[in-house]
Amino acid sequence: MAMQPYKGSCHCGAIQFSFEAEPFIHGIRCNCSFCAKRGTMMHLVPGAKFDIKAQEGSLGQYQWGAKTAKHYFCRNCGVTTFSEASKWPGQYIVNLGCVDGVDTFALETKVFDGKNLL
Repeated sequence: MAMQPYKGSCHCGAIQFSFEAEPFIHGIRCNCSFCAKRGTMMHLVPGAKFDIKAQEGSLGQYQWGAKTAKHYFCRNCGVTTFSEASKWPGQYIVNLGCVDGVDTFALETKVFDGKNLL
């Protein structure tokens, strides 16, 4: 499949991002306590293809436990836009709900067992 450009943002637009990826057929849901509470559908994107534009002071970061993942969110509207995890160095974990034109309810769901990952 051919790569295509995508754009996305948080709810208020203070954080915007763009990337290239193949058309989405599925998304990933993680069952760890943090992801399960957010209900986010995600997709991995190579960092070299990911561009972030954020208004000054709007990009927050949350870490917990072993602090092996960085979860980024908008300090204005609270929406989690993307993450980085040591499990996938050099890649971003994009919240597909923030990507323009992607219907996460129409995608096949794959589950990542983050709950039992040590």
